[in-house]
Amino acid sequence: MTFKIRSLALYASVPYDTNKSVRFYKYATIDAAATVLTAGYFNDARDKLQVNDVIECVTSAGGTGDRIVVRVTAVPSSGNVTVTVDAAASSS
Repeated sequence: MTFKIRSLALYASVPYDTNKSVRFYKYATIDAAATVLTAGYFNDARDKLQVNDVIECVTSAGGTGDRIVVRVTAVPSSGNVTVTVDAAASSS
């Protein structure tokens, strides 16, 4: 795993309540999508990320790139930051 904090770029923050917002990031990496989805991959961004932040990723950027969008599911003070592939709402 070769997460690079400099490749994680905040591009929007959308407020939904007083002092609360969802942040949207872009990220590009040579790592495969499966690697990016591994628990702990984003640990070095723990101080930037919060639950429900969205990260649009281009993976395998040095070869045949792929695009996935992930949503942050956990940012514990210790332990692994986790993400999941973002999908349509379950009620749609």
